[in-house]
Amino acid sequence: MAAAKVHYEVFVKKHRKAGWALVEARPEREDAIEFAQKILEATPTGSVRVSKERFDEATRAFRSFTIWEEGAERFEAEKEKTGDGTLPCLSPDDLTNPSARDTMSRVLNEWFVRKQVTPMELMHSPEQAEDLESGGTELQHAIQKVAVASAREGDSTVHAYVKQLHELAQKAFDRIYKDGKSGRLPRFSKYRTYASLVEDFADEKSPYKIRAALADRLSDERGFGKKLAVLMEFAGELPAAEKARTIGCEQLDIFLSEILNFDSGLMALIGSAPELGDEVQRLSDMFVGAAEAESLADAPADARTLTRLMKSGVLPACRTTIAIALLERLRRPRRMRPKDVLEEVKLARKLAQQLVMAQGPDLSVDALQDAFSKRSARLLTPETIGDYLDQCRNPDHEIEKLLALEENIVGAQNKKKLAGYIRAALGNHKTEGWFVSGEGRAIDRLHRLTGFQVRALKGNYPEEDKAGLSQAFDALGQKVLDRSGLLDTIANSDQPVLDRAASLLKLVTCQAIPAGKCAAAAQQKAVRLIRSEAGLEEARADTQRAKLSNIETMLNAIGGQDAAA
Repeated sequence: MAAAKVHYEVFVKKHRKAGWALVEARPEREDAIEFAQKILEATPTGSVRVSKERFDEATRAFRSFTIWEEGAERFEAEKEKTGDGTLPCLSPDDLTNPSARDTMSRVLNEWFVRKQVTPMELMHSPEQAEDLESGGTELQHAIQKVAVASAREGDSTVHAYVKQLHELAQKAFDRIYKDGKSGRLPRFSKYRTYASLVEDFADEKSPYKIRAALADRLSDERGFGKKLAVLMEFAGELPAAEKARTIGCEQLDIFLSEILNFDSGLMALIGSAPELGDEVQRLSDMFVGAAEAESLADAPADARTLTRLMKSGVLPACRTTIAIALLERLRRPRRMRPKDVLEEVKLARKLAQQLVMAQGPDLSVDALQDAFSKRSARLLTPETIGDYLDQCRNPDHEIEKLLALEENIVGAQNKKKLAGYIRAALGNHKTEGWFVSGEGRAIDRLHRLTGFQVRALKGNYPEEDKAGLSQAFDALGQKVLDRSGLLDTIANSDQPVLDRAASLLKLVTCQAIPAGKCAAAAQQKAVRLIRSEAGLEEARADTQRAKLSNIETMLNAIGGQDAAA
């Protein structure tokens, strides 16, 4: 049997009560298993399995058996199914529903892309229907895939669902053939404009004839790009009457959204872009209705026209399709700005701000969170971080840039990973040498570390990582204090005792040294000075009351009253 007759399907079950869902089909066994293992890593509470699908020429059906299954738990084997099974689609008209067309797009994707037609065209064109039905095994394969998925969720067998699907497909083909031969399907050439077509059939119960005429007109064009151009022309020829105009918009919305559901159709709309970031920006501006945005200036004119129509609310399906394409590109592994990490960070921040303001049913907060979390994870690869820090002048600048990155990172795990990079940078010899033995005054380097520590504590890191970062800045600060002897220099100066104590406390209250052990050491030295004989003697003098009041205020501010007691 030819190798083309065998493929491998990957299914995922997210938890015990969930059903098995088909994720993807792969031609190679090892490739399918490797893909399944990656899915399992991302779904720790679920299970995955790979089934081998072999086409049987004798029965004209696929034979399926599991070759690999793994997961957090082994799910129970399904009980024998004896039900009749019920499909969500019972008549040819049901096949034009959005969910049915979406299923067709997935299981017949290669055929649609190769023929450059859409599910709606297939359902309303005798020529396209005959092409698919007589074109070999693609239809059989598609039916088998739907049947397998239905059997896993339903109460009947694969064989029962295959039979029902065959009968439904045959009804749909019979109807389109019959209508074509009887002349019931109108030819678009009879109408001068799209408006006149819609007006003729606006009072009919079903848009069947309008769709058939549209399919007829699109059959004259080769390629999604040309079909898109025709439909966009029709958008400028809508009827004036409200009812007819609404019907015309609804049908254009369906046909346009189906074309945009395919990459070649979408790219024909937005045009080629130098980088992924340019594609994402164009889609984002289209979704929010920014037709005059700079990103769309170089895009085809139809992109701006469609943006205006979507903003007016007349093409909801197109807007949903644009949102899906936008999220898909945000989740891609490719960098949006492969040549400049800083520009990628800026773009990600701009997109997040733009899309959060436009979130809604088509673009939920959860979906955006997931997409930007995946995008953030790609910014945190060692290679990308290396590029990001490549032009830094010194370790101080590296820490500053890493801390700045936190504001542009989404997801707790990503924040945790970034915190790990910061701790690693603080612990390396180059950074330690810079802060402990670097140029300039020790107090300036300590103040810089304290500023970093404060910034880290204000960040949205997980609490345990926030504490770890604070301790890391404090630990490096202790090394600076030990090497410079700053606290001892102040404590042993020839200034009055209370002045020396106040100077030590001021290091803490003015955030000149890191919080933690550094601040505690300064407090302890200040308290020892106050408790010393010389300190107590100064404190008894009436002239020192202002100094004592200032010291008491600082101790209260830093919670040092217990230490001074």
